Amino acid sequence: MTKVLNHHPTPEMLVEFSAGTLDTATSICVASHLHFCKCCRDEVARLDEVGSQLMAISSPETIDDALFDKVMVKIDQPQPVAEAAPAPKTGISGFPVHVNKLIHNASKTPVWKRLSSSMEEAKLFTGQNKFEVALHKICAGGVTPKHDHRGLEYTVVLKGSFSDESSVYTEGDFIIRQPGDVHQPMGAKNGECICLSVQESPIKLTSFLGFFLNPWLKVKPA
Repeated sequence: MTKVLNHHPTPEMLVEFSAGTLDTATSICVASHLHFCKCCRDEVARLDEVGSQLMAISSPETIDDALFDKVMVKIDQPQPVAEAAPAPKTGISGFPVHVNKLIHNASKTPVWKRLSSSMEEAKLFTGQNKFEVALHKICAGGVTPKHDHRGLEYTVVLKGSFSDESSVYTEGDFIIRQPGDVHQPMGAKNGECICLSVQESPIKLTSFLGFFLNPWLKVKPA
């Protein structure tokens, strides 16, 4: 039976993803969600079909002859044949292929850094400079510090589940957090939860301790 997810990217995100205009980090999150969600995969396929039909009926644009000749010369030039990159031999079972490739390109296995007694982080390199992209792991039954958001954050659950004051999030769910959203994620008690997270700005801890720690919280897009 196909699992029905409750949390998805916005329709606008799917349109931009289909058109190839969505930024790199957000595209990684949407593609990760599509790995789990047949409903959104079908919608992207429909959008791709609409896009191809629009291109077929669109009027051709006049191109400068000199520019056209320059492009054709480049096309006619022999190109070196690149060897296909080997499929990553390591990764996490059940993860989207592109996420395992990011893990493989970074260090072949996630390098986890402890953030608290309940959470660890493994940063990923994606070649863009807008968002920090990382894996976040919450231990079974772990409770993370309550926090606010200073910028956009997209999260896709890749393994296990967690909950907060608003909902329960399971594998494949796509969560969008806006600046000003306050919540406290809690890992399920039956196993660890691993999420793909894309952060525009650092979180803001709402506890008294956050007064001292917040100035030191940073994101490093890469």
